[in-house]
Amino acid sequence: MSRAAVFIDGANLFFTQRHLGWQIDFSRLMAFFMSGYASVQANYYVPASEPISEENAAFTRVLTAHGYRITSKPVKKIVNKETGVIVMKGNLDVELVVDALSAADQYDTFLLFSGDSDFLPLLRALKEKGKEVMVYSTQGLSARELLAEPGIAYHDLALLKERIEQVRPGDSLRVDGLGAGNDQEFSVPLPDIGVTFTGTVLKVQPYGIFLSNPFHVKCLLPLSFLGISKYIDDLTAIVRMTDVFDVVVFHVNTARDIAEITVKLADKKMAEELTSRIEG
Repeated sequence: MSRAAVFIDGANLFFTQRHLGWQIDFSRLMAFFMSGYASVQANYYVPASEPISEENAAFTRVLTAHGYRITSKPVKKIVNKETGVIVMKGNLDVELVVDALSAADQYDTFLLFSGDSDFLPLLRALKEKGKEVMVYSTQGLSARELLAEPGIAYHDLALLKERIEQVRPGDSLRVDGLGAGNDQEFSVPLPDIGVTFTGTVLKVQPYGIFLSNPFHVKCLLPLSFLGISKYIDDLTAIVRMTDVFDVVVFHVNTARDIAEITVKLADKKMAEELTSRIEG
């Protein structure tokens, strides 16, 4: 399976979600891509208003907890000397392009979340480098140039609603700005001990596996909770990025900036599969 890199134009995605009439669950979005690629690098670019509100800080923690790398810069206020009109500027297109090209040797598939035709030269450059290129946006907000460009796979987010929409109940955090007039809610319920769910692999460390989860928190499945009696020399050698784990919540820690949960493997078949990989 190929390696994917997701580059999200946060300001553009805000207007896309408003146009669609529903919000994206970034945990489900990460899980959606992890199901199709060996690895996923997710990058989120967004202008930031100052001072940073508690809601915006909470949204940042949500993204960070699910493996997104956030790049932001303060919104600038530019005053037209002739008219006195104040213009807000917070474009991160250049940063996105530079990062995408600099890291081109780290991925095989480039996934752009934006309908902006300004990115067309980047997409063409990546095609020339042999990269598979995909654009995620929606009809009505996607530039004609992107839709007409040969060799670029276009995906309408409207068709992915059932896979990535935010639908979970729980307390809501209203994100008011992120420098782009954003005004949306993100559900961040914390689970009770004993709750079960299915998670995909975000990162593998010698001491355990970080999993995607529906609670927008850091989720660790420790090595000691895999239910494997055999000695494991290198956990990264037996866990695959395509693995799916059925787990049960063992501990919830809210003492940190980003809430953390510890889980135990609840799937005997997966424990047996991991054991067989050790023996094989």
